[in-house]
Amino acid sequence: MRMPPESETVEWKQSLGEWKEIVETCAAFATARGGTIYVGIIPAGDRLGVQIGHGTLEDLANKIAQNTNPRQTPSIVTSDHAGRTVIEVSVPASRFKPVYAFDRPYRRSGRTNQRLSIEDATHIYLSSRGLTWDQTPVEGATLADIDPAAVRRFLQVARTERQWDVRADTPVKQVLRQVGLLADNRVTVAAILLLGRNAQQFLPQAVLRCGRFKGTDAVHFLDMDAVQGNVIEQVERAMAFVKRNIRMGVEIRGLQREDVWEYPLDGLREALINAVCHRDYASTANVQIRIFDDRLELWNPGVLPDGMTVADLWKQHESRPRNQLVANAFFLIKYVEQFGTGIQRIVDDCRAHRKPEPGFEIHGQTFRAVFTPAAVVGEPLPPSELNPRQKMALDRVRLDGRVTRQEYVRLAGCSPATAKRDLSGLVSSGLLIRRRSGRNAWYQASGSPNEPNHEPDNQFPRNT
Repeated sequence: MRMPPESETVEWKQSLGEWKEIVETCAAFATARGGTIYVGIIPAGDRLGVQIGHGTLEDLANKIAQNTNPRQTPSIVTSDHAGRTVIEVSVPASRFKPVYAFDRPYRRSGRTNQRLSIEDATHIYLSSRGLTWDQTPVEGATLADIDPAAVRRFLQVARTERQWDVRADTPVKQVLRQVGLLADNRVTVAAILLLGRNAQQFLPQAVLRCGRFKGTDAVHFLDMDAVQGNVIEQVERAMAFVKRNIRMGVEIRGLQREDVWEYPLDGLREALINAVCHRDYASTANVQIRIFDDRLELWNPGVLPDGMTVADLWKQHESRPRNQLVANAFFLIKYVEQFGTGIQRIVDDCRAHRKPEPGFEIHGQTFRAVFTPAAVVGEPLPPSELNPRQKMALDRVRLDGRVTRQEYVRLAGCSPATAKRDLSGLVSSGLLIRRRSGRNAWYQASGSPNEPNHEPDNQFPRNT
């Protein structure tokens, strides 16, 4: 009789001599979804059996309980087949996570037990208790580390922007309590980040690094700044750095002269606020702005919430702030509007300014947004340089609102390759925008409203 194959919830052990590995697997299973350990199974999956003496099961149970934290007391039973006894250790998922074995945290992943990093263990600990890291107290911090002037500025903006019904002369401690920035009368991570006199004294990782590089590689700096202070100040100082290091041109619209930035400033600011608000402050990495000749990158320590992919960002999705208190405070001062809409606001601003949509990707343990200026995609083509087929496509879009590549082939009487080249030229020139991808792709005029279920082609969507 063969046992179930090893998996995320099944482990085989050959003998009780592997009791330390059994304890580790109990911790790993308990941190994940639970599982069963079969003792007395050879690597091929056949029953070898174990010798059961007086107190054997009790001894194994004690070893598991004494060497796990929180203590695990799994169900331990035996089963017999053809005279061979197998011990079955059934481990339920723990309510409180992570579970430690021999003072080290473990989690089951696939068919292996993974030892957790301090950062991962911290995230799992907080998540299993319904907390976010910014709600935890800061060791050694007191009310004296809160900047009263920053509190007054915060109050003034919140009263103006959200009509927050709190008196302007409310004491500092009362303000912190009303925003939820105290935990058992202790100063929290969020309080230091938002209103601290010197946030980096307690949280040295809370630095926003800005760099303007020569060319397209992060080698030679032209300008740089390590922005410190509280996170509200950081947003404004970082935006000043961006303005100092990107180009501004002029457009004539009707009789009006209008300054046009290389990148959409409102969209960039929204992306920066998202990064500062949702970054992983347990990580030693920093939020970074990297400006190159052909792009602007925004690096944010921390991946997306469990179960969420980059493609999900382009759909309606629930908001799961990594830092709940920081997010609430940003809402009060109107740095954010509605939770879960930040990505759409960024994309909308890019389209409103006829800029390419940004690309998003997960790079290791970092979330990265990449903005490209219109000049990188292609300079606008004057009408005299459009071929007759392209002019026909624009006429169709004006009449019908859209055109597909298949329709273009029929209208122009050209090959699919020519249609692709012509349409790519119209997209590169900023006259059309591609929607969807593959066989479902279609094109519409720049600045037109997006279809609700538009999804990116890949992690770095391009208007091609």
